[in-house]
Amino acid sequence: MNHLRIFTVIALLSLGSTGCQFLPNSQTPEAPPTESNSSTSTTPPSANKLPPEQTYELQVNRDQVWGMLRKVAFTENSIVVSLEVTNGSRQAIELSAKDDMYLQDNVYEKNRYNLSPPPNNPTLVIQPGTTLRGQFVFIGRLAPKATELTLYTNASGSDYEPQRPKMRFEGIFIRR
Repeated sequence: MNHLRIFTVIALLSLGSTGCQFLPNSQTPEAPPTESNSSTSTTPPSANKLPPEQTYELQVNRDQVWGMLRKVAFTENSIVVSLEVTNGSRQAIELSAKDDMYLQDNVYEKNRYNLSPPPNNPTLVIQPGTTLRGQFVFIGRLAPKATELTLYTNASGSDYEPQRPKMRFEGIFIRR
């Protein structure tokens, strides 16, 4: 067994000394920079470029409430999420009861993008037996290194408040 470990270490050291790269998740290496006669900066043009609009079918079921996240679009100063939530219960529910519906990215600092609630429905009330469909605007430009988002509703609430369902849409992966 120790011989196998020693062989593995020697093989990895050999690959490292010859300039080979280990690329997890089957990523491909970036092309080496090419020479150019232009006077542009050395930063690649897409370093801070916004991702294109993305479509999803992320569904979350919470008791008698069902949510479907359909699209995410990125603008210079916001992230727009197309979402529909159906209230199958017998009482009205709120999606942002304590101003705590937000997006969070996966970069080290865990940037938070707060909801800009509509003035006519700031806590996002959904009456029994109805569906709320809309585009929800979250404030802030997407961080350049973010590769995934998570959407939270009633994040600071209890799991046992049926009128304030705590939902989490995970796996909102971002293609760039």
